[in-house]
Amino acid sequence: MKIFHSHPWNVSLEEAKKIQERLNKFIIKEDRFQKIRVVGGVGINFGPSSLVISIAKFTYPDLKKLDLVSERYPLLFPYTPGFFAFSCGAEILSILEKTSLLDLPTIACSKRALTQNYPEPEKTKGSYEYIFEDKEKVGLVLRSRDYSKPIFISPGNKISINSSLKIVLHCCTNYRLPEPLRQAQLFVRKELQHF
Repeated sequence: MKIFHSHPWNVSLEEAKKIQERLNKFIIKEDRFQKIRVVGGVGINFGPSSLVISIAKFTYPDLKKLDLVSERYPLLFPYTPGFFAFSCGAEILSILEKTSLLDLPTIACSKRALTQNYPEPEKTKGSYEYIFEDKEKVGLVLRSRDYSKPIFISPGNKISINSSLKIVLHCCTNYRLPEPLRQAQLFVRKELQHF
């Protein structure tokens, strides 16, 4: 599959906001898949003038590692909270194309909350609380290990919030982060030493 860029990436914050608002109406917030056979995690590390992106690809549901890929790119749009895609979106699409992971359901998962006020789940693994924005469920706070800090999940595209929770929780084996994401982040740190 070839990438089609419907907008420029290196734009002002004002233009980035307009693009995000325009694209938001195209997000599909329901499951658009039959059976999941492969999952991937994307690790990103921002430097002063460049970024390194790694992808870890695993089978699903047995989580056997298939591939690790890493690339370095120039940083054209500085990292700005709320405009993450403009800092690395085109580069992520490029590396996803190389690993045949384009046009698949996406889930955002992070150790950091996008908001300071969020509901705290119970202390046991699998406990979660929804995050609301204007009465709409936009994500959730998940306890992925007993008594650990929570992680934050939001469905990206072509997947529901409940399926996002199920998949992420299944991929959280022995660590706080889902294994594909954890492996991608470890790989991106290792690759930084080679660039």
